[in-house]
Amino acid sequence: MTEDERTERERIAELRAPGRKWVFGQLQGWNCALCAARLYADRPICTVEVDYGSVTETYQLYVCAPSCETARAAWVTARAAQRPAPPDGDRPVVRAPRRRTGA
Repeated sequence: MTEDERTERERIAELRAPGRKWVFGQLQGWNCALCAARLYADRPICTVEVDYGSVTETYQLYVCAPSCETARAAWVTARAAQRPAPPDGDRPVVRAPRRRTGA
């Protein structure tokens, strides 16, 4: 067993721990079950049962594909590319607030 496989098995065991708190998006498959980042490419990892009093729901959990670290680095790079280039100099541009023209 490789280091990555062992780590993933340990993470799955932590996900299945009773009493774990979940974010709504993680249970719905919108966010990674491990790092809670928004999922754009995912892979199923396991199912968990969540107790709501007398009702137990089963959810399929998804994680970043290929891995959380790779997905996070790609997200940061894409986000940096979307930012506008800073103006000349180190100081940010400060704009005056708009004034009302009506009565």
